[in-house]
Amino acid sequence: MPWFRTTLITYCLFSGILFQCKPPELSNACDAKTDAFLLGSIIRYVTGDRSPSCLPSFDFQDLWGVFRGTSGFQSANAITSYNEQIIIGGNFQYLGPSTGNVVYLETANGNILPNRYCPYLKVSGATYTAISDGSGGFYIGGAFYSIQGEDRSSIAHILPGCQLDRNFKTPVDDTREVRAFLLRGDTMYVGGNFTNWDGNTNYRHLIRLNRYTGALEPDFNLQVDDAVFDLESDLDAMYICGSFGNISGLSRRNLAKYHFASGSVLSSFNPGVDGGFCLDIHYGTDVAGSPNIYAVGDGLSISPRVNAFSVYPDGTVTVWTPNVNSNVRSVQQYGNTIYLGGQFTTVNGATPATNLVSVNNNTGTAIATNYAVNGEVASLQIIENTLYISGSFTSIKSVPRNYVAALDLPSEEVNAFDPKYDNTISNPGSRFVPAGNGVVLVTSDRSTVNVTARSNFAVIDEYTGKPIEGTPYFDMPIKSLLRIDNSLFVGGSFTNVQGQSKNAFVVLDLPHYTINARSPTVAGGTMEVRSITNDETQIYAVGNAITTVNGASRNNAFSFNISDLSLTNWNPNLNGAGNSVLSVNDLVFIGGAFLGINGDGTTFRYQAVDKSSGTKRQVPSGSVFPNAAVNTQTLVGDKIFLGGEFISIGTGYSYLAIYNLTTQSFESPSLLSADNIVKYIASYPDGNVFIGGDFTVLNGSANDNKFGVYNANLNAFSPWNAGMNDAVLSSHFKNGKYYLGGLFQNAFKRNFGGLVRSSLNE
Repeated sequence: MPWFRTTLITYCLFSGILFQCKPPELSNACDAKTDAFLLGSIIRYVTGDRSPSCLPSFDFQDLWGVFRGTSGFQSANAITSYNEQIIIGGNFQYLGPSTGNVVYLETANGNILPNRYCPYLKVSGATYTAISDGSGGFYIGGAFYSIQGEDRSSIAHILPGCQLDRNFKTPVDDTREVRAFLLRGDTMYVGGNFTNWDGNTNYRHLIRLNRYTGALEPDFNLQVDDAVFDLESDLDAMYICGSFGNISGLSRRNLAKYHFASGSVLSSFNPGVDGGFCLDIHYGTDVAGSPNIYAVGDGLSISPRVNAFSVYPDGTVTVWTPNVNSNVRSVQQYGNTIYLGGQFTTVNGATPATNLVSVNNNTGTAIATNYAVNGEVASLQIIENTLYISGSFTSIKSVPRNYVAALDLPSEEVNAFDPKYDNTISNPGSRFVPAGNGVVLVTSDRSTVNVTARSNFAVIDEYTGKPIEGTPYFDMPIKSLLRIDNSLFVGGSFTNVQGQSKNAFVVLDLPHYTINARSPTVAGGTMEVRSITNDETQIYAVGNAITTVNGASRNNAFSFNISDLSLTNWNPNLNGAGNSVLSVNDLVFIGGAFLGINGDGTTFRYQAVDKSSGTKRQVPSGSVFPNAAVNTQTLVGDKIFLGGEFISIGTGYSYLAIYNLTTQSFESPSLLSADNIVKYIASYPDGNVFIGGDFTVLNGSANDNKFGVYNANLNAFSPWNAGMNDAVLSSHFKNGKYYLGGLFQNAFKRNFGGLVRSSLNE
């Protein structure tokens, strides 16, 4: 927490003065046996100092991820490095810390608490609700499946200090969705959308747990027939809101009341809901101070009241009728003002009010309608004198705010709370729970916050994991990167780089990442450069829809000299896409989906060509070819490992094959196989061969889902399991660590935004 850092520094300095009666002597600062060394080390840790020193160094890297694809799913497609920088190319609009979907934010500005002081919860999935445990911790609920590397299914308890309570556990169920909590004594009521509890179908949609262990309390069983979305209490009773039609054998649509003392649903409480479903309720008061239950939802109605109404605790409908013309997702009260958020355009019948409105708690007449929220409001929460709002908006009251904002009350001015989420937050939205010391806990279905805009290209500081400033903008995704000395070669489907027209290929000069004026000019259709490689003198590139380079005819493959960036005569003339290019000795191997090379129309998908003209060499074969696209290849000793969409090369191969350069033949049977498409292969000097793709099985083992590590020296797959939820598409080795990038959002049972750093032993 923000106070921790200041407190620790103050304590260390005070302790030094108190117990030594004078500051530590500088002459002893490097002596590990002195108090000065200890104090200096603590201060170095707290301040994150990484300047040269005799004091110990600490690894403070908090590797950010990529988020929100420019087109389709976000991904880190290519990785390389330069000095103390990691260079990322891919399909993304933002970089942000990979926090998971529950975060601790400073109320003053929306900044996340640093990972060093409040470890990220790394919740994987979606979190829909949260409630304080009354002792500095929280219960969270949703549709998540892991937290801080531990399996947790839709419910968890977070202890003070940002740590998972490993003693609180509930049964695993990936289909369960938790939407509401209510604490009472040693028990916790849990509502949501689930049809069983630990396989027992008698417990559906609403159950009661021991709040300390998570154990089911079987004597509570209301037999709710459909989802429960919210729970509220007046101490004597619990009000239940949802999409149900029957509860405890009573026909009650969407709204019911359970009496704690009797242990039963009250038959006398029957408001007569006749349409839609209930999403949110608020136990508040009317203008006279009498208790009211305000209920809102999608089409929720007690005719003629639609989308929002209120009832007294006995179920009698009140006169409060805001008459909102469409769905209301959330309701909150501040004094005599009721705030309604949702997806609507009018209130009181015809008064314009878009997505957020305040009405009085008497009749529901509009108070303010000019919030200018330019997208749907998913949730509202009032904490003291602040109204927190989440949704799909990017502006409120003409102030830019990405999907979460806060208004000061009663002034209703947009305050400085600006978490900068990466994308929309839709129903059931977020929950905001006070965490003390100027901090609020926020849940959502987003896995990052405090994002920084970066368009398909980013450079990350190796020591902090955060993006540096001053890097260029690419309008469309990057597919390949190659660095040689102070030149960075970039390929992709972009058409504009930092305001300059650059199609599919550009050369950047380092260290400032400026565009080299001699970058080749690529032209064609919807172009994409997919793979780049080099030898001692030339750069080779392949792709799709390329027809000319520097005005010369070059169909989907071209080469230029490293020395002066001039176009060479190398011209394989591919009839179709080139996906991968690999330089080996005096040959260049090209894999792809092409159906002809050198204009022949008979050489399909994989072929070696010479390095001067690009003439095919009938290697591996002049007649036997993969039956579908080759996506990737890498050199391992005297063998080329290739992967793709093929399942045969003359004989049976399953998405993977090995070409032996010594025997000049494919190894049969292959050492490697997969059960689905292979998208990426890379090899390293330690013998590790990384394989990523859409597969769930490698060499018959389901241990390697989406990603596996084969060690060529040992001729065996590593038992290490990263637990990726989607394909790895790139990798890079730097200072003893592997950087892995791709489509994945989860690894090691933690949330990551398509980027992770690993020693392959987690």
